[in-house]
Amino acid sequence: MKSFGYFADAAVVGTCLLPQAALLETSLRNPELQRLAHALQTRQTKTLAAGIDGIMADLRDSIATQAGPLEGHSHAIVLLYENPRDPGADEAGCAWVQGAQAQRAGLLAAETAVVLAEYIRLLGYDARAHTGADADVDLNELAVAVGLATVEEGALHHPYIGTRFGLAAITTSFAVAPDQPLAPMAAQPKSAFGVKWRLGGATRRNAGNAVPFARRRFVDGAHPFETLKRVETPTTYIDAARVARVPKRADMFARAQFGDLGRAVQKGAAGGYYARKAAPSMAQRRALGAFVLLQDGVPAPERAVIAPREAADLVKATAYWLGCDAVGISACPDWTWYSHDARGDVINPPHDQAISNHH
Repeated sequence: MKSFGYFADAAVVGTCLLPQAALLETSLRNPELQRLAHALQTRQTKTLAAGIDGIMADLRDSIATQAGPLEGHSHAIVLLYENPRDPGADEAGCAWVQGAQAQRAGLLAAETAVVLAEYIRLLGYDARAHTGADADVDLNELAVAVGLATVEEGALHHPYIGTRFGLAAITTSFAVAPDQPLAPMAAQPKSAFGVKWRLGGATRRNAGNAVPFARRRFVDGAHPFETLKRVETPTTYIDAARVARVPKRADMFARAQFGDLGRAVQKGAAGGYYARKAAPSMAQRRALGAFVLLQDGVPAPERAVIAPREAADLVKATAYWLGCDAVGISACPDWTWYSHDARGDVINPPHDQAISNHH
């Protein structure tokens, strides 16, 4: 559980026996959940993703199931995600993310908690994710119980991160070895903040690089891309006039399912086996299936007027603030689009620009 949490960029992961004091008398429920449930129940997919029919059936069953009490939940796993520095009030590209630090960390923590809870259920145990927007437990209480934070001057405090973090948790019947709570900061040994912490020792993080983007603008990204040489056109030749647009049915994922690549490959594609044969991927796949229905939003009735340079800065700064490693903006010519979607409907390319990112 901890290894996957760290693999998914959690700053700290802790475990504990579920204390009764952490159970909320009144559960926190996200008011947007009903709108999301309606969308998942009524929208139709336009994809040839392997196993999507099973994913959609599972999602509809989940929506129809009411969350009950946490009976049988004996343990908790808590994920702490740290935030970078606060965006500057007048910093380029940061208008969209002002005052949203709590939501940022909460979102990232929620993503991992939901996947881990699903994975534990696939192992045959009961588990439920709790986030800053929807929870049956007090996340602050759990953070102290698992040893991720202490209460200092009335606020949750991590010894090395301070207060720049958000939380999510999983409660479960799956028995995990519990961690011990932290001693208060006043009782911590000075050696924990000594030379190794100040200069860097056996750990990747130290006092010099503890705060992400402390010395960089968000719009520039964490890596020094400004030092790289740029060219006007791609160095790989693309014969744009002769690039054939093919239907979605012709891509290799679809062809594998239809048997075009042979029986062995078709068997490996059935139900999305090629994706779910890895342990965490089986849990991630169900959540990703929901996003298939939610990725096509309806534009606002009135279009915002934003200068191209400012728009680019807003997109890049927001993406890097959310944790992307590389973000690029380019043209999106017609030849990059499929000719027909998964249902066979003709695609008339609606967008001429693209945002690409790497995480």
